[in-house]
Amino acid sequence: MSTLVGQIVLKVQARHPGLAAHVIASALAIVCGGIITFIGLVRCGWIVEFIPLTAISAFMTGSAISIAAGQVPTMMGITGFNTREPTYVVIINTLKHLSGTKIDAAMGLTALFLLYLIRFACTRAASKQPSRAKLYFFLATLRTVFVILLYTLISWLVNRHHRDNPIFKILGRVPRGEPSH
Repeated sequence: MSTLVGQIVLKVQARHPGLAAHVIASALAIVCGGIITFIGLVRCGWIVEFIPLTAISAFMTGSAISIAAGQVPTMMGITGFNTREPTYVVIINTLKHLSGTKIDAAMGLTALFLLYLIRFACTRAASKQPSRAKLYFFLATLRTVFVILLYTLISWLVNRHHRDNPIFKILGRVPRGEPSH
């Protein structure tokens, strides 16, 4: 859905540049909510059964590939091109700019590897010890928090003496409240 909302926001902003993205997305959410509420009230939910599972799977897979392709350049520290272009263009540009990979890739790729390793280990442990399956489920669920805290600590340790020029890209100061634009 985020891919569709993003595309709609870009198209509306092209026609009406004065509208803020969050206003367009909010209006779209209200319209979609109204349509779904109407379908539910008139008891027409059975219409969804006519959407083939293949089409839903293909759309979800395509969206996942598109989102991943847009995230890989940032994770690798690659810059110099627009990651909002069509997916095939982003993939081609990412491959062309691989030589521009920065140390950011070490942080991103090891964090990704650790997320999958923890999930694999918890799944395997749960199958070997079914009596503790619930514990392993919660550990697997909390893996993201663990990895974020671990890499925040690593970032602080590595960059604490390099605040003006960090060794790898950091988020920095996050403004409070809603965006003003």
